[in-house]
Amino acid sequence: MLESFLIPTAVVALAEIGDKTQLLALILAARFRKPWPIIAGIVAATLAN
Repeated sequence: MLESFLIPTAVVALAEIGDKTQLLALILAARFRKPWPIIAGIVAATLAN
């Protein structure tokens, strides 16, 4: 029963990710376990744009 809830929830969550940049940021934050430098880089790039 729980599996029938978790799989669609995960699929919808992945589908809601807007673009490749957000997916890359998510992967980098998970891989390096230091999300703050990644978030700071995203904010700096957004402000520079």
